[in-house]
Amino acid sequence: MRRLNRREKLVGVTWATGVFHSVEIGNAQEKKRGGSKNRDGRNGEIKQGVGGESEFKKRKSQSDVRPAKKSSIKLSSHKKLRNQVQEVDFVELTEELSTDYGSTYERLNDKVGVKTVLSYLYVCPTNKRKIMVLTDPEFESSVLISSDEGASYQKYRLNFFVLSLLFHHTQEDWALAYSHDQKLYSSFDFGRKWQLVHERVTPNRFYWSVTALDKELDLVHMEAHTPDGHCQYVTCRAQACSESSRTYPFSGYIETNSLVVQDEYVFVQVTTTGRASYYVSYQRESFVRIKIPKYSLPKDMHIVSTDQGQVFTAVQEWNQNDTYNLYISDARGVYFTLALENVRTSRGLGGSSMIDLYEVAGIEGMLIANRKVENQVKTYITYNKGRDWRLLQAPTTDLAGNPIHCVLPFCSLHLQLQMSENPYLSGSISTKSSAPGVIVATGNIGSELSYNNVAMFISSDAGNNWRQIFEEEHNVWFLDKGGALVAVKQPTVPTRHL
Repeated sequence: MRRLNRREKLVGVTWATGVFHSVEIGNAQEKKRGGSKNRDGRNGEIKQGVGGESEFKKRKSQSDVRPAKKSSIKLSSHKKLRNQVQEVDFVELTEELSTDYGSTYERLNDKVGVKTVLSYLYVCPTNKRKIMVLTDPEFESSVLISSDEGASYQKYRLNFFVLSLLFHHTQEDWALAYSHDQKLYSSFDFGRKWQLVHERVTPNRFYWSVTALDKELDLVHMEAHTPDGHCQYVTCRAQACSESSRTYPFSGYIETNSLVVQDEYVFVQVTTTGRASYYVSYQRESFVRIKIPKYSLPKDMHIVSTDQGQVFTAVQEWNQNDTYNLYISDARGVYFTLALENVRTSRGLGGSSMIDLYEVAGIEGMLIANRKVENQVKTYITYNKGRDWRLLQAPTTDLAGNPIHCVLPFCSLHLQLQMSENPYLSGSISTKSSAPGVIVATGNIGSELSYNNVAMFISSDAGNNWRQIFEEEHNVWFLDKGGALVAVKQPTVPTRHL
């Protein structure tokens, strides 16, 4: 299972340094120094989630690289903000902070100390005035805390190195911290004091309680290893997680990196004699084995979303290598029916497979997928979470106003669905929940998806009608809830000054 993070740009707070090498947002293991490594030193992508060779390409507004497995479940969180960190690589030790959208900057060095080297900035999701900044563990292990949007900071020493943080969704002072030695800590005063919750916890396999489903607000769901190396699903209260107070909702051991807690559902994977079985718990009831049509023999499974009281999943069958089939479940997430066959995969960073599926922000149940049909890849869209799919109608005129003769189903508009790893770049497709119905994407017109003769297109009515806006690729940002858009041509060399 994999939960992929949702990337959110830090609105109203901007960092300025000599060079921006990479900017990541997430509560997983973020990129370290120039985007080449995670904080634990592994090369590759940044994701919060479970192991496996493939990853749902969450190209919406949202990690880690693990050895390839023959079967796994991966979940993408589409509704909840679970990413509160922004990484900045300080190549020149001149850190500046802006709280007015970049109009003015104030030197941060004078507030935190000239010799303090910073690595990660976290913003509390329930109180944007509260900021937590981690120092670079290569120099020291400390946390800098601000309650006034960065006007002043207090410094606290840590006796462990923080790899990732997860804030509570309702309590602004509560946070979980994962350390370099696989220990999970909790804080209830916004990082000033920490206490140990559990040891041998799987990276990124810990979750706060879900409102109205878990009785205690401070309940933590986690995947932890026994001393002999087995993996278990464990729950306990973050403030008092003793051996006697821990519970084990799933009887028996589970596959490492398989626990996902999302909305009303909990998913785990069990592998027996080389064959994977997937289990779901609905509203914290007993676990039930997931039922996929009997002709399906999945070797890989991704839980894409749990919106609208259904589970949407991507399954790679035993005879598929570069495609996945999409399935949709009943309300309890047990029985699945086929929604779309042969969704294309592409190779992502670190060599992992990325499913060409994009969930449009701001409109529930609306997805865009690139499907392989008779050795051609075509772009399809759905407005009812996969029950009905159709091709995209191409624009009637080009940028110069010349008519375009493109007749369905022989000719249509095809879109690239890549999402940028850098939240300051838009990627090949962009939507925002604050501007529902507006889609900006790179693509081409013809019988199939192509990466030659591409242009940029926009739709303001949720993909029903499109028009061309550029002949070359641009990065696009949404302003004023979609009332204004800013487009910057993609540079051929890195931007060194803003």
